[in-house]
Amino acid sequence: MPTLEEILEEASSKGIKFVELEYVDLSGTLRSEILSFDAFRSKKGGSFDASSVGLSVIEWSDAVLIPDPDTAVMKEDVLRMLSEIWEPFGGGRSPKDPRYVAQRMEEVLGDQGYRGFVGPEMEFMTLTEDLQPVSTWGNEPKLNYHLSSPSDPLYDYKLEIMSELMSLGLEPEVTHHEVGVGQSEVSVRADTPLRAADKVMRVKRGIKEVARDYGLIATFMPKPVPGDNGSGMHFHMSLWGGERNLFYDPDDDYAELSQTGRYFIGGLLEHAGSLAEKVAPTVNSYKRLVPGFEAPIYAVWGRANRSAAIRVPVYRKGGERSKRIEFRVPDPSCNPYLAFAATFAAGLDGVRRGIDPGDPIGVNVYASELKAKRLPRSLHEALDELESDHSYLKGVFDGEALESYLQIKRKEASEVGAWPSEAEYRAYLAV
Repeated sequence: MPTLEEILEEASSKGIKFVELEYVDLSGTLRSEILSFDAFRSKKGGSFDASSVGLSVIEWSDAVLIPDPDTAVMKEDVLRMLSEIWEPFGGGRSPKDPRYVAQRMEEVLGDQGYRGFVGPEMEFMTLTEDLQPVSTWGNEPKLNYHLSSPSDPLYDYKLEIMSELMSLGLEPEVTHHEVGVGQSEVSVRADTPLRAADKVMRVKRGIKEVARDYGLIATFMPKPVPGDNGSGMHFHMSLWGGERNLFYDPDDDYAELSQTGRYFIGGLLEHAGSLAEKVAPTVNSYKRLVPGFEAPIYAVWGRANRSAAIRVPVYRKGGERSKRIEFRVPDPSCNPYLAFAATFAAGLDGVRRGIDPGDPIGVNVYASELKAKRLPRSLHEALDELESDHSYLKGVFDGEALESYLQIKRKEASEVGAWPSEAEYRAYLAV
């Protein structure tokens, strides 16, 4: 990969005027500061008030941004780079830097002889300026999957999104209309936890910017429209040892899934309650995790079963490189660095301890009388689970970072949960 100096030389030759240093806070918000090209060339970094974004205390609030040259992209006259967050006055890497958490997860994987890959599928809604979903032909909920032009009014918009993401080097693979009115999906090529999370942040920004140019609003809110499918962000995950996919077993008649893959699933199901908070971390997330809308409600698994929390895709036989599991609980409001790291940590715990995931489920979970572990019903419940079950995160999540994260999310759960919704006004205004 090119060095920072090589990137700056290229940027100078292209007439770049500004350098934008992006970073991510614990909640998963993408933030940035813009420097003139000459100022950045002199400083080689940036600085900011970490206390204003929940990454430090006010009495020790200075923080430093060190750009990651592997994330450099040039758009018009701006050079963008995602950055590492460092402590002030010659201190080390901030333990609250989400990118650092994902990097440590990669180190843990490597120390155990593994490489982990995750391919995110991001669903999102496109709304008009009055916050209504862009209508499709017929405008009926749950009937819009794979609509084509001219029934799909977002066809050209999605082509523009794919072109934009390709120009940014984000490796988009597939886009299509999803089940909901005004709902689309974009998937990107699988990558390591850190690099896949970098892609998610950049993809979300790119999609929102294209929507803005069309006079529309793209939202990754998990459940923006009542009575229709919510938006998930499914994780397609695999574990490799050298050039071998450790999830693949050609002799397994059920799903060509290895015992290692089963143990990995066992870890996810064992920690499903606490893991839910990391992958579905907002009050609104739990309006998506309800029956009947292709979002999971029980910690179960099965092949080709989209009503289960974990699906093992079985489109074709004999595909070692494509053998993976799909974790369907996550949604795109999550901080991808923390979510990918926590999910791999849970899976590795399952492999280390040999956790049996139980029998696979081959029925529609919503229409059955299944007796299985229920996923949390609210953010408060998920936070309770995380507080009581987080030992599997040790070595990846610093204790200080986890405590700060819990404080932020407890505050969010209390404050947002206290607001009456439109549905409550309709149901209770006359009481």
